[in-house]
Amino acid sequence: MSRITVVSIFAALSALLLTFSLQAQESPEPERVSPKDAQPGSSTPSKVKTIESVAELEENSRQSYADGKYVRFYAANMKLHDLRPYEPSYMENIIAACALVKRQRTAYHYLLKMQQQGFSYDLSKNPDTENIRDSEVWTYLNDLMIEAGVSNGRGDVVFTLPAEFSGPAAMSWDESRESFLVGTENDGSVVAVSQDGSTQVLIKANDENGLWAIRGLYADSENNRLWVSSAAVPAFSAFQASDKGRGALFEFDLETLEMKGRFDVPLDGQAHEPGPIAVSGDGDIFITDLAQPIVFRKTAKGERLEAFVGNPDLVGLRDLAVSPDSGKLYIADSAMGIKVVDPAQQTSVMLTGPENLNLGAISGLFYSEGKLIMIQNGFQPQRIMRLELDATGTNVVKVIPIAVALDEFDRPALGTVKGEEVYYFANPGENQAVKVMKSPLDPGDSVEAPEMRKMRQKIETEQ
Repeated sequence: MSRITVVSIFAALSALLLTFSLQAQESPEPERVSPKDAQPGSSTPSKVKTIESVAELEENSRQSYADGKYVRFYAANMKLHDLRPYEPSYMENIIAACALVKRQRTAYHYLLKMQQQGFSYDLSKNPDTENIRDSEVWTYLNDLMIEAGVSNGRGDVVFTLPAEFSGPAAMSWDESRESFLVGTENDGSVVAVSQDGSTQVLIKANDENGLWAIRGLYADSENNRLWVSSAAVPAFSAFQASDKGRGALFEFDLETLEMKGRFDVPLDGQAHEPGPIAVSGDGDIFITDLAQPIVFRKTAKGERLEAFVGNPDLVGLRDLAVSPDSGKLYIADSAMGIKVVDPAQQTSVMLTGPENLNLGAISGLFYSEGKLIMIQNGFQPQRIMRLELDATGTNVVKVIPIAVALDEFDRPALGTVKGEEVYYFANPGENQAVKVMKSPLDPGDSVEAPEMRKMRQKIETEQ
């Protein structure tokens, strides 16, 4: 490639990046968090409107494409992208629509956007992109997208769970035992696993303790407490239809494993599924509801679970994390990203960040010293990322890959942070030996837009 050609591509990409900067949205004003708005079973017009608008737009997209109405196809996917900004299929549809109507520059804009965010797709396999594939910009960016799927970063297998502990769904580090505690979904067990892989069943669901599937764990060695969230779901081997939708937070003495308390999710006619747990520095316990867009809380001195925060526009909560000073609660949603809640002020905003930030398909979220660690198992490629936060805790300033597309990854999820490493389930499926891996929190340099890094290298080579 000649130096002139390299420089021309560089200029084209720079123009697109400038467009990104001009189109970047400012962080919205914090919205008030009202506990009554999070009451289970509540329904608001905004929830109905959002769900209907997505469904209607997707149908509009399908029908417009089938009818050859490509401008309408483009418009529908632009609106869908506005509603679900992290969903790659909408961005790919926009690129295809622009190719079909010969809006080359807009197609490159979204191609660059996908590439910057780390997606790995070969869009030349989409027949609708044929009209815009004959340019060097397309070839360059599409090749970079393909390269993004190459395995990189570090992840080491720490131990492998025997297949008998099927469906692991929670993990916490127990300092008192110097072991990991793993909660299982199928038989409701809490298993201590030493770092050499030896196992000991500490607790198992039975009629006496009333446990169901284990969905969340938190070992508090300092206060000698083990907090367990449990849900009556069909995957639980002793599931009874009469219990469907029930769940509770259980309190155990960490040393003796004696049950100290049980706090049920309020019965309200709605299905609930208490899941991952986060505990604040002042002792408040937050629990994700995996069936409703609600986070429950039990205060340090409280005697019951209460709906703390909810948002009908969220799609499906997956995990949560809290800063040790209790200043920020981070709630991961499968489609909408991360909601940041200030418990004291009872306000919330969506987490924002640079153009290379994509917060879709999160399957694990952890807080560590001003950083968020997220696992994305529905992202292509599957990956673990570190997000460095600004002083407000509501904006990402650096996006750093920890591990991407490792050979052992088969929908990695959940886990815990211990010291300077994150531990997680690499392949948390049922009826198989599940690997627990670890990756360093500090893998090296921050993410730099690959096209700019490589472009500079090309220019230096040509000079």
